[in-house]
Amino acid sequence: MKKLTVVVLFGGQSSEHEVSCMSAANMIAALDEEKYDVLPVGITKKGNWRICHGSVDAIREGRWEPYSVDAILSPDASRKSLLKLVGGKYKEIPVDVVIPALHGAWGEDGTVQGLLELAQIPYVGCGVLSSAVSMDKVYTKLIAKAAKIPMAKFFWCDGRFLAETKEKVMDQAEKKLGYPCFVKPANSGSSVGVSKAKNREELEKALFYAAKYDRKVIMEEAIDGREFECAVLGNEDKHISGIGEIVTTAEFYD
Repeated sequence: MKKLTVVVLFGGQSSEHEVSCMSAANMIAALDEEKYDVLPVGITKKGNWRICHGSVDAIREGRWEPYSVDAILSPDASRKSLLKLVGGKYKEIPVDVVIPALHGAWGEDGTVQGLLELAQIPYVGCGVLSSAVSMDKVYTKLIAKAAKIPMAKFFWCDGRFLAETKEKVMDQAEKKLGYPCFVKPANSGSSVGVSKAKNREELEKALFYAAKYDRKVIMEEAIDGREFECAVLGNEDKHISGIGEIVTTAEFYD
């Protein structure tokens, strides 16, 4: 049986570039080499696409670039391939499926999914619309609110004008959310740029910190709860995993 060529796509022009590298390394290590030809493709912080020939540890530790060569994912649906560029020449590598291991706004917001749709290359994860909507926490909240889905109270502001509006923003956040509250970039992951504010001074610092990573800053009330995850594979014919609980120590946020 012919092995499938699986591209694991990682890195990117994102504040969570390093987190993406670690996720990709875990995926590559878990893929069965007897079933798949795994092709790690890293995107540098400058946006350069490169096929990585280094070790999994090199990817995990973020030192993969010296062991890589230039590559381009062709949007041509008749090719369904990567173009490996060496010495002014290119080699076409057919691709069966792509696993995006990108984190943060760049790559999780539907842009890469759109490219893969153009190329007609199957990929793992959400489609273009759900990726874009889910990446922007403000739109996620607005859609959930319209669907009457229970959620934490929230408030958002334009981070570009915080110097002029910070007092008004903090007044509204205190009135609507109270303390403690979480502050985060609207378009990012769940780590970089995120803070827990317990008072007005911490709230001010958190607002400007989050604004470094996105022009929209979202604030949410703190809720003591539990976090569960459940993976769903497939579309019409679904395979549903067991439910797992994510346990995070309180010190992570303090």
